[in-house]
Amino acid sequence: MKTKKLLLLLFIILFNQVSVDAARNSFDQHTPPDVKKDFVLLRDRVKRNPRDVAAINSLGIIYANAGQLDDAIKLWQYGLGINPDYIHLYNNLGSALKQKGRIDEARMIFKAGLMHERSHLIYYNLGTLEKENKEMVRAAEYFKSCLEISPDFQPARQQLEQMGYFPKMAAKNTHIPTMTLGSYKPPVEIGNIELTPIYPSGISQDENKEKKTKTPTTKKTDKIVKEFKPLSYDECCKIIRNLNAPSHRKYVALTFDDGPHHTLTPEILNILKNEGAKGTFFVVGNRAETYPDLVSRISAEGHDIGNHTWNHISLAKNTTEVDLKSLNKTNNLIAGIIGKNCNLVRPPYGATSSRVKAMLQENGWHQVLWDSDSRDWQNKNPDVILYRVMKSIEPGGIILFHDIHPGAAKMLPTLIRALKSEGYRCVTISELIALKNAS
Repeated sequence: MKTKKLLLLLFIILFNQVSVDAARNSFDQHTPPDVKKDFVLLRDRVKRNPRDVAAINSLGIIYANAGQLDDAIKLWQYGLGINPDYIHLYNNLGSALKQKGRIDEARMIFKAGLMHERSHLIYYNLGTLEKENKEMVRAAEYFKSCLEISPDFQPARQQLEQMGYFPKMAAKNTHIPTMTLGSYKPPVEIGNIELTPIYPSGISQDENKEKKTKTPTTKKTDKIVKEFKPLSYDECCKIIRNLNAPSHRKYVALTFDDGPHHTLTPEILNILKNEGAKGTFFVVGNRAETYPDLVSRISAEGHDIGNHTWNHISLAKNTTEVDLKSLNKTNNLIAGIIGKNCNLVRPPYGATSSRVKAMLQENGWHQVLWDSDSRDWQNKNPDVILYRVMKSIEPGGIILFHDIHPGAAKMLPTLIRALKSEGYRCVTISELIALKNAS
């Protein structure tokens, strides 16, 4: 009877709060899907399967961020009734209860979570709860337990520093050896599509001046294909073979921006797993917050996770203060989910400047751009996407995809198999950095 009541409550919450029509609004294809679209996709998942705990958890996050904390709490309680081993629910529910001032209940939920998994993030949340409750000794013990599990989790270390348990860490080293990887190159154009400037539209004019170049314009030497003809697998293999790369240069980095996405990211992960390839996923913070299970899976399967800001802002158009707030918030979220710090940043739109580059270097972050632009957001035809990549691929290069658009997943098996047939490896950005340092 209790289960039926909870199920009825779930459907009342999900189907009476947000208009379906609101989700049919169009959104900018250059940027990640908006929350309305996510809401309807997740709601439909729960409608098909009311026991889909991952979708229930994500819906709760959307409600909480919309200020509907009571509905979020009901959803997470319902989720725990289905699967008490789903650890993200304990963190979310406990944090929401704490926010509502229900401290004893929050403490109980966090401790219940520890009975299912020794989670560094639950220890951290318990530490912050006890610190706010003026129980400093108990808080310190929880922060120390957090660091025992995840020694690199900086928020816990910073809490202990503030409490006087650790000496304050030295000022950041401005000479940390960081890299800018990838280059600005014009994408391969197909048919009568207007050519794109050599530099992305987001790059600042200051950066152009520093390079002592005029605002870039299209050149006659840019590649144009008047009649598009899809490439066969054998043709792809021939293109790669003709690169004539030495064996120590036979690798590329596959990168995916703007996710995670509730269906496309798992599809890409399945392809990478089946093909024995690795990739790097530059996640948007507010989407990673909504889909923590996918962030966990990306890391668990040996892929890199990079920072793509909290809400896909242009780093070049904001102040350093705004940029750091967005990047640090995303880094803390990533570290909270996977227990490892993130030192890879891809500026949205490729928009960078000397100020952005200096800011990233001062924080020990690598700036990761790209060498081959699939433009999968512009044309979702997998044959076109494959053509663009094959006509711009280079040994040791970084290829840009997005895991919020369907075209990339459809052409990935052909690309990866052609690369493997010619002795190439698909590596993470961290591996790419190590290979460049070694050379």
